[in-house]
Amino acid sequence: MDQAHLDATERAAQLIEKYGLSLVLLLILLLVLGYIGRMLLRGDLVPRELLEKAEEDRDKLQAILDKEREGVMGPLLDVVKNLKKDEDKGG
Repeated sequence: MDQAHLDATERAAQLIEKYGLSLVLLLILLLVLGYIGRMLLRGDLVPRELLEKAEEDRDKLQAILDKEREGVMGPLLDVVKNLKKDEDKGG
């Protein structure tokens, strides 16, 4: 172990001696739970059910957008095809 690890261990031992092991472990547990809570709030950690629901919703919306795009692009494609036919005829 290098000197930094020894110093950190010594400081932790001093805290444990002064306040007791259970209080120090409680503080560490609270820090870990706070970090996990922060991850949940920021969206870094998402429950599997919510992720699957979001993916299903995305797929449904993508299908709707694809249908709308086909409806808009259909007449445009017909115009382009007619222009190609006219060019082939020499028009």
